[in-house]
Amino acid sequence: MNAGIRAAAVVTAMMVFASNAVDARTTAKEVTDRESLKGFVETAKAHLEGISDLNEIARLRVTLRTEGEWKSGDMFLMITFTNGDVFIHGDDPSAESRSLIDVEDDNGVKVVKRLLAGAGEGGTFVDYDDNGPKTAYAVEYTSGLTGRTLVVVGGYSQDVSDAPITVAELPRPAVTASEVVDRDTLTTFVEEAAKAYQSAVKSDNYSDLVSVKNALREEGGYWKDGSIYLWIVSGDGIVIFHGGQRHREGKPAPVHLVDVNGIPFMQELIDMGRRGGGFLQYHFDNPAIEGDEETGSPKIGYTTGFPILDSGQMAVAGSGIYINRE
Repeated sequence: MNAGIRAAAVVTAMMVFASNAVDARTTAKEVTDRESLKGFVETAKAHLEGISDLNEIARLRVTLRTEGEWKSGDMFLMITFTNGDVFIHGDDPSAESRSLIDVEDDNGVKVVKRLLAGAGEGGTFVDYDDNGPKTAYAVEYTSGLTGRTLVVVGGYSQDVSDAPITVAELPRPAVTASEVVDRDTLTTFVEEAAKAYQSAVKSDNYSDLVSVKNALREEGGYWKDGSIYLWIVSGDGIVIFHGGQRHREGKPAPVHLVDVNGIPFMQELIDMGRRGGGFLQYHFDNPAIEGDEETGSPKIGYTTGFPILDSGQMAVAGSGIYINRE
């Protein structure tokens, strides 16, 4: 075989391999049996391990809940930490506040506990009973962003509304949400809340992250009081955490909005955080005041930036306070 023919053969083989690789992808709607269920979850594993951009990680909540490649009816994905806390649930956002390690099926089988155990051994099927026989498959994967180990599960669709919600007992900060009254106290609150979140991200395989997020959302606690709460976005403005409106998580922050004075406040707050932090005064609708829907009320926002582990990528944390006058 001459060199030209050999080269052509190699190219052809590569094209066939690439075609087969594409064909090997299994989507949610193609799951019909155990083999295709495993293929679906393994496809997700490969996809997740290939994500190294924080913005794409931040979008995953919406991506995995959108009907299409990763969700089809009651076939969806769930991503958990290795302790059984839920990172992303493809069907039930409220599950992301819960630990599923001790959830049992109709026969008393601790389904998630078994899934996690088998996931660490290269992947496993678990048959369970939930108003009828069902099968789930789980496998560990390594985050392409942080190098941490997580678990991706497909075929698991139990009602987990009774699973416990754990709230971290964080030490009282120097300034609580209810004590924010001016720029100085706002700065201290945001800086300490951001540190609490960072500490949870740094915990062993994120073991503290869910309980800390629950603490940051707890109304009347140290970290939330009415309109005072922490929010965190990626560098491109995708909401990673929202202490007041969790339905915003995974979606773009409203960077297109401008206030009555033409200030693109959200974009400026994010930009300031990426540069190290700062204040911005703008107008925004105060839910405690009737009649300011069109003009908004004066507000001061403060943001700060922080790195996501050793990825070199930045997130921005912020909060704001309504004021009567500057």
